Amino acid sequence: MRLLLAAVMAAACLALPATTATAATATPAAAPAAPETRAATTPAAGRTTTPAAGRAAADACAPLKAGASATAQDAVEVACRYVGWSYAWGGGHAQGLPGPSQGMIDPTDPRSYGDPKLWSFDCIGLVRWAWYKATRQDIVSERTTQSTWQNPGYAHTKFTKEQGEAPLLPGDILYFGTSITHVALYLGDGKVVEAPNSGDVVRVADARWDRYQGAFRPHTGGVFPVWEYDGLGQHVKTWGQPNLRENSHTGSPVKWQNGNGISVAVRALCQRVGERVTVDGMVNNVWTYLPDYRSWVSNLFLQGPAIMPGVPSCGQYAAIGGTLEGADSNTSCGDGTEPNSTGAWTAKSATVWGRTVELRYNGTTACAWGRIIGGTVGDEIWVDRSSDGGETWEPMLGYTTVTSGGDAYTTQWNDNGLVMRACGTNGKGGTIACTGWY
Repeated sequence: MRLLLAAVMAAACLALPATTATAATATPAAAPAAPETRAATTPAAGRTTTPAAGRAAADACAPLKAGASATAQDAVEVACRYVGWSYAWGGGHAQGLPGPSQGMIDPTDPRSYGDPKLWSFDCIGLVRWAWYKATRQDIVSERTTQSTWQNPGYAHTKFTKEQGEAPLLPGDILYFGTSITHVALYLGDGKVVEAPNSGDVVRVADARWDRYQGAFRPHTGGVFPVWEYDGLGQHVKTWGQPNLRENSHTGSPVKWQNGNGISVAVRALCQRVGERVTVDGMVNNVWTYLPDYRSWVSNLFLQGPAIMPGVPSCGQYAAIGGTLEGADSNTSCGDGTEPNSTGAWTAKSATVWGRTVELRYNGTTACAWGRIIGGTVGDEIWVDRSSDGGETWEPMLGYTTVTSGGDAYTTQWNDNGLVMRACGTNGKGGTIACTGWY
């Protein structure tokens, strides 16, 4: 699915930055920051130059022209919160679930090779999230820049290239490139807020009027407040294809579905005990409340242990309620302890002279261990653990050997927020084979 989506998106949000822009230093996607005031830039080509002192306010990420609806102004405010976030190609494209998601590699752009390590936005992903937050409706939905231009899918007013900048208001969705390869939100005074391309960051920029093709102004009612529990919660990452529900049990209505399994960084406000859920052999009775979707998700679909560290009980929020009493308290597997194989699966494998080396993983406890099968006495097995994606690692954790029969396994090690691999040999001094990192 990810490969298919990448192929479809190959022409979207390529390097079409504005002629001049100011931006914060690139940072990994993290919790949204407050809008920042930007330094002055050169006005867009063809516009009247104003004194530098008068341009300073124009470079703030905020509506810069009167007349926009409250909803459009809210969409601008949402996008502005992400100024300084790293661009991620394919970010914001989880099917049915808007929000900052895991980036992909654009096969045409070497700058994107690090994007899978980022949870953020590409150009249309940022626009989608901004208008979703302002309306609580996924009006843009998971589509490419080109497809949203060809068929917006929502009530709107369209502005043509020939009409120029004059009729535009803050929050309008502007399209660029003769084959429609970029999109941004208009701020006013010739400025846009945009996610430009890999290696860059969400920023305020001068609009490229020489590449401008037209714009849409959505006709959609807004909501208040846009940010519920503003400033609270922490971002956690989804995995799989979760259903976000109205309440903390599977009998409640589904409000959002992640149809393509792309991981999304969601804001977790609090957690409580709900229905015990089983997925692929894993069991958990803890659910997390996601205020940006007004929904609950089983912790089985959040990367990490059964109880999310640092996320409080919902009992501290009277309007939500619930406690963690009765929760499965397996928040850590305990380094060097006996593996908990309930619900575990083989995340990665390799072979060495007829033996199979496996990295076993338990998603409920976020623990991993190594196993070698089909070997002989003396074969070795261990795991390595890395906090930087495999650049460096703690070596030979849980080292052991086959002492009888043909199989052996290591002790388990905490893999939450880290990556691990299993390595084994066909006996001391033999060939070493390692699995991929997971």
